[in-house]
Amino acid sequence: MSITRHLVALCLVLFIIPVHADVLQDGQEAIHRKDYPTAIRLLEPLARAGNAQAQLRMGLLHYHGHGVRENDAQALAWFEQAARQGLAEAQFHLGNMYAYGLADPGPGADPSRLAAQWYFEAARQGHADAQYSLGILFLTGTGLVQNQTEATRWIERAAKQGHADASAYLQGKR
Repeated sequence: MSITRHLVALCLVLFIIPVHADVLQDGQEAIHRKDYPTAIRLLEPLARAGNAQAQLRMGLLHYHGHGVRENDAQALAWFEQAARQGLAEAQFHLGNMYAYGLADPGPGADPSRLAAQWYFEAARQGHADAQYSLGILFLTGTGLVQNQTEATRWIERAAKQGHADASAYLQGKR
């Protein structure tokens, strides 16, 4: 490869990657401004190209019906794409969709078990809400084997991060 081609490739990397970061940031800022049409216009191409953060944001927009008609199936699809890339926040939301009966798990699948699996994926990455939710599933035996020790372990992890409900639960236990 010639030096000219190397320089062209380097320029593309240096200029295109920051554009994606800026577009993602601009899309997130549009959400904060409640300018949902702009957010969708900016984020959807990134999400379709595989950007997990954009996929998460598109899932949230569809879940809440911001700028689009509320659509749990679309939210689920976006959350799942981001969750499969390892994004803890998306894994947590995907777990919630199964836990609250907003997602069809398919024939023979247990939605509570799927919720527990996705909460675990997010919890092991340190996601406090997922840690607390996983602890509650262990506490109640929902989707997994009831286990007080595991429940306490996950709830304590969430509380150490300042999770208010986890702290309240632990205070009530003592």
